[in-house]
Amino acid sequence: MLYAIPSSGGCICPILPPFCYGTTLTEEGETVPTLELISKEKNGFGDTYYYIRDSNGVTSQVYEGDLDAFMKMKGATELREGSAYLYPKRKSKGKVR
Repeated sequence: MLYAIPSSGGCICPILPPFCYGTTLTEEGETVPTLELISKEKNGFGDTYYYIRDSNGVTSQVYEGDLDAFMKMKGATELREGSAYLYPKRKSKGKVR
């Protein structure tokens, strides 16, 4: 483990090693991309579409007919259940005049 020493003195801070979001190791030691299903919805025309997050944390909107091609393009073999990121509500600021 690496440690950082601030130039102004003080405490020694550990530097954690980097990690990859959403990847798992296979038996051969290679990583396999995973896709998470965030939500499944229908639009006004009755088309089903999915919000899918990839292993880099990027969320994409994919229509049902394009799902297989999207999974092939990303190199994923499975689609697992995930959850949406919850962001805290912003504090409203008063109007400035």
